[in-house]
Amino acid sequence: MVFNVIDYSGSFAFCISGASIAVAKKMDIFGIFVMAVVAGFGGGCLRDIILGNTPPAVFNTPIYWLIALLATIVVLAFKKQHRYFDKMILIFDALGLAFFTLAGIKVALKSGLLNYQCILMGVITACFGGVIRDVIVNRVPYLFQKEIYGAFAVMGGIIYFVLDDYLPPLMLDIIVILFIFVSRMISIWKNWHLPKARKDTIHNRKLKFLRRKKRVPNLE
Repeated sequence: MVFNVIDYSGSFAFCISGASIAVAKKMDIFGIFVMAVVAGFGGGCLRDIILGNTPPAVFNTPIYWLIALLATIVVLAFKKQHRYFDKMILIFDALGLAFFTLAGIKVALKSGLLNYQCILMGVITACFGGVIRDVIVNRVPYLFQKEIYGAFAVMGGIIYFVLDDYLPPLMLDIIVILFIFVSRMISIWKNWHLPKARKDTIHNRKLKFLRRKKRVPNLE
């Protein structure tokens, strides 16, 4: 029961984020629904394929499609409030990150994986639906930008296994979800980011061995 609540909540959150981006990109109704499905279930599909759980759960569970449809209807109903879309995308994306990290870990545990493998499955579940979503709309995914994104999923997974022996399951789940969500929102607010590659390239560096002396024309 608890797992279903976590899984469905994460699905709805990511479906909302996917549908919101589709509206911002002026897609039609079908495109909005497809983006909701991709964002909501892309990471879970990849996780299930890696674990050998085929066909992925989304194809055997009609409620997932109802969640995507509901998210599409909700976003369409509030599409006139376009000035709030950027904030809506960030909030629901952070919620999806939190819920799906935990859902991925729990599915991996049921498959008998080791702790670090479970954390990896949590990251894949939480992040790669958003990666596919952003690639479709020709945007650099949050996971690969300077913003701290996937790192919070990793930290949440570590916290889960560190506290697993000391807290009841429900309290542990709540702590992990709150940690990931709150940390992600604070990182956006405070503009925290990871180090990134410098813009300098070999073409714009003034290296001595690439310099050429300016030739003076011979007037004789």
